[in-house]
Amino acid sequence: MSGFGTPAHLRRDRLSDKIAKDIEARVLSGELSVGDTLPSERELMAHYGVGRPAVREALLWLSKTGMLSVSNGDRTRVTEPDPRDMLQLLTGAARMLVARPEGIRQFQHTRIFVEVALAREAVRLATEQDIAELEALLRVNEASAGDIPAFSASDDAFHHRIARIADDPLLDALYHVVLELLEEQRRFSLSHPDGLGKAMAAHRHIFEAIRDRDADRAEAAMRDHLETVIKTYWDMRAQTPDPA
Repeated sequence: MSGFGTPAHLRRDRLSDKIAKDIEARVLSGELSVGDTLPSERELMAHYGVGRPAVREALLWLSKTGMLSVSNGDRTRVTEPDPRDMLQLLTGAARMLVARPEGIRQFQHTRIFVEVALAREAVRLATEQDIAELEALLRVNEASAGDIPAFSASDDAFHHRIARIADDPLLDALYHVVLELLEEQRRFSLSHPDGLGKAMAAHRHIFEAIRDRDADRAEAAMRDHLETVIKTYWDMRAQTPDPA
């Protein structure tokens, strides 16, 4: 059958999967720890009784998951997985999903869910230093109201700073992936004549609720802000003719 490869390719793929699973099991069991080096490719070939392609495919896959660090001229090492690396594995399929209106709506809902939770956590966990830095970012945002690119950058910085207060690497990674996927939606909404003004006022309300340690008000302000951004986006999309 054209396009499906040869039986030899299938056998090699199965071998690389088995090698990857075996190395993964050794890491999860503690036999291999973060920082440990793996044997050379030649030694792994001899150990598993396979050719170089199968070993390299297994190491490449484990590198993509963030479990191993593979670099030219150095031995492969076990690394501490980065949540962003793990979530990046999903972005290919996620980009296909977000290319359709229903996919955009799903990620918009996810953003509300995540950022509302982060706003409540910020109320609970924010230090005086967090509050001061958040206020400084808010002032930069307000000062850039006449410049859409500058406003957009300071908008990102303000929201990112709220996310960092939770000090949760997995939540932070999820937040960044969702925001990246919704980049076009966010920029498009800010191009609305009232977009900057509404966003700036919303940021002020969110900040004041966090500063005042009012979790319910912070949640309501964040939810209202994001729902306004979403409504603006779909209203503008409805008024923009398709380029067909």
